[in-house]
Amino acid sequence: MIIKRRQFFSVSAGALISGYSGNICYAEETKHDSTVYFSAGSDLEEKHFFNGLSVSGNENFRLTLPSRGHGTALRPNSPEVATFARRPGKYIFVVNTFSGEKLAQINSIDGRHFYGHGVYSPDGLWLYAAENEYESGRGVIGVYDVSDSYRLVETLPTHGIGPHEIVLLGDGKTMVVANGGILTHPESERQKLNLSEMDSSLAYIEIDSGKLLSNHRLAPELQLMSIRHLDVGLEDNIVLVMQYQGPRRHLLPLVGFQKGSSAIELLSAPQKVGYRMKNYCGSVAFDKSGKFAAVSSPRGGIITFWSVSEKRFLSYLEVKDGCGVAAENTPECFRITNGLGQIIRHSPLNQKTEILTSAANTRWDNHLLFAGG
Repeated sequence: MIIKRRQFFSVSAGALISGYSGNICYAEETKHDSTVYFSAGSDLEEKHFFNGLSVSGNENFRLTLPSRGHGTALRPNSPEVATFARRPGKYIFVVNTFSGEKLAQINSIDGRHFYGHGVYSPDGLWLYAAENEYESGRGVIGVYDVSDSYRLVETLPTHGIGPHEIVLLGDGKTMVVANGGILTHPESERQKLNLSEMDSSLAYIEIDSGKLLSNHRLAPELQLMSIRHLDVGLEDNIVLVMQYQGPRRHLLPLVGFQKGSSAIELLSAPQKVGYRMKNYCGSVAFDKSGKFAAVSSPRGGIITFWSVSEKRFLSYLEVKDGCGVAAENTPECFRITNGLGQIIRHSPLNQKTEILTSAANTRWDNHLLFAGG
């Protein structure tokens, strides 16, 4: 059971934000309680589920999953949402956004497993899923025909190894893939098999043909950096976050921006914040305005905030085991979930934070999806 708490507190920030003015997201009253957020989670008995959550943080539905869930994709113009099994997962559930009823189940074909992320085409006719063809080690995108009971109809190459999060650009024809570069095999569970030969990249792919349009890599000295999670903002700006596979004592940039044919631009946090990030970013999201990005580092217990236009670190918020981040309906505000069962709202502009709900028997998983409002 979720216990409702409305608690406000000051935030310990690594940098004060000046020169901005904006809305105070927590001051707005909720006008409806429809489902606008989705997240996987687990309870203390290691039972796994998929949740639909209201603006106020209430649980509108809970659907049991066979194993841990991970990412989520909303079907445009339809009351359907897909939830993906955590790597190396074998299922995708398609769920009614109102009732929480399971509408369809997609099972990975022999020789492949899901990587926990996917996206629908803008017309909602196709579902694209990041997958591992594990005997060859090739990263692929499974293309599923929604109108034909989500039948697998095509396989596209990701032009890399270990595809993780995928997004579509505004033209609806170009896919951007975070190829993490890490080889895995389900017989070895989540063991990383090729760290000495890692090759992570950000691949732009033409969906109709599977053609590689461009492939962006980091400098050779960052060979142990794995690009994992993405979000796409205004004018097809890409924000990407990474996980470093090298020694923990190394302090390296974990956040980057990229657009079109330009190179990846890496950003660093102040030293004390950088060490708190623990060389690991769990998820990333733009706010509704596209002016700010939130990046979670659950191992370090902090969420960092970044200016898109100025390409710089802004501030951080301490959130124990905080990983899920998503936009609020109000620009310049974010929603955060954590492993303590909390759902939190935060504005990096006014440094105000509100805990909406706290469920003692719930551990929210890595990702939170905002469906709009």
